[in-house]
Amino acid sequence: MEHDPNIFRDSSQVIQEVEDQLERILQKKFCEVDSELVERINREKEAARRRKEEIERDFDKEKTALTDYRVMVRDFEEQRAGLLNEARDRFQKVLRFQVEIENLAKSTVDEIKKVNEIQEWLEGLRTKTSERAAFLKNDLKERFGIVAEVMEEELKPLGLDLDEELEKLRKIKDLLAIESVAANLGRMGGEAARREDLAVMDAAAGSTGVEIPELQDLIAGPAVPDNRETPAEEAPPPVETAPDPEPFPEVRAMESEEVLAASLETYRRTEPANGSGEIHYFQKDKAVIADPEKILAAVDKTLEEAQRLSLKLGQTESPKDQFFIKQELINWQEGLRALFLRVVKMCEKSSWSLPRYTQEILNSQVLRRLLERLSMENWSNPEEFASFSAAMSEIKKVFQAKIEPRIAYLLSLKREIETE
Repeated sequence: MEHDPNIFRDSSQVIQEVEDQLERILQKKFCEVDSELVERINREKEAARRRKEEIERDFDKEKTALTDYRVMVRDFEEQRAGLLNEARDRFQKVLRFQVEIENLAKSTVDEIKKVNEIQEWLEGLRTKTSERAAFLKNDLKERFGIVAEVMEEELKPLGLDLDEELEKLRKIKDLLAIESVAANLGRMGGEAARREDLAVMDAAAGSTGVEIPELQDLIAGPAVPDNRETPAEEAPPPVETAPDPEPFPEVRAMESEEVLAASLETYRRTEPANGSGEIHYFQKDKAVIADPEKILAAVDKTLEEAQRLSLKLGQTESPKDQFFIKQELINWQEGLRALFLRVVKMCEKSSWSLPRYTQEILNSQVLRRLLERLSMENWSNPEEFASFSAAMSEIKKVFQAKIEPRIAYLLSLKREIETE
C-alpha cells in the first residue's frame, strides 16, 4: 500500500495552525485578565478616592465642631471670668457694708454711753446747785433775816438705759429680718400667696407668745406707766370690736404641723429609681410632686456610706481589697446617679415637678448639674468626693433654712398638690 508523503506535511501544518490558535487564545485570555485587572484597579482607585473625600468631609465637620467648641469654651470662660469679677466686687461691697454696720452700731453704743454720762453730770450739777442754793438760803436768813424763795427743781430728763436701747436695736433688726423673709415669699407666690404665708408666719409666731412691736413703737421707747388710780365712774367703757376676718381659713383648720404632715402622707407614693432605691412623691389626680426631703435623705445616706468606704480605702494597703472598696464606692455613686437621672427625666417630661416653695434651691436644673458631676467625677478620688459632699452640704443647709418654719412649707406643699 502506497503512502502519500503530503499527509505528514499537511498534518504538520494542521498542528501548527492549532498551536497558533491556542497561542492566540492564550494571549486573548491574558489580555482579558489584564483588562479585568485594570478595570478592578480603576474601580478600587475610584472607591478609594470617594472614601478619601468622605473622610475629608467628616474631618472638616469635626474640625468645624471643634472650632465651635473652642469658641464656646472661650465665651464661657469670658462670661465666667466676668461673673466671678462681679461676684467678687459685690462680695467686697458686702464686706464694706458689714464694716459700716459694725462701725455704726459701735458709734450708736458709744453715743448712748456719752448721753448717759452727760445725764450723770447733769445729775451731779443739779445736786451741787441744790446744795449751794440751800446754803445761800440759810446764810441769807441767818445773816440778814431774808427769806429767799428757792426755784422749783427742774424736771430731770428721761433716763436712757443702755441695755434697753440695745434691746430696741435687736428688735428692729429682727423686724427687718422678718420683713425680708416676707418679701422673698411674696416674690415666689404672688400677692395672694404672700398674704397667706404671712398669715401662717403670724400664726406660728403667735404660738410662741412673743409679740413683735411696730417700728414707731420701738423708736418711741417704752410707755411710761400711769400709777394714778382711775375712779370706776370715770373709766371709759369698753369698746366692742367685731373680730377681724380670718386672713387664711386653712390656718385654723390645720392646727399643727403633725396634722399637715399626716394629711400629706395620704398623697405619698413610691416607685423604684432604676433599681437603685425608691423615689417618694405626692400625687393627686394629675399633680405629681417629688418629695425633696426624701431625695436629700437618700443623698445623706449615700454620702455617709461613701465617706465610710473612703476612710476604709485610705486605711487599706492590699491592692485586691482596694479594688473591691473602689468598686463598692462606684456602686453607691451609680445608685445616686440613677436616682437623680430618674427624677430629672420625669421633671423634664413635665409629668413631675418639684415644690415651688423650694424651687429656687432644688429644681431640675440643679439636679441636672449634680447628675453631670456624678457622671464625670470619680468618688475614689478623695478631692472629687469632698467637693461633691461640700456642694450637697451647702444645698441641704440652704434648703433646711428655707423650710423653717415647717408649717409654712407643708401648707404651701399641700395647697400646690390640691390646686394643680
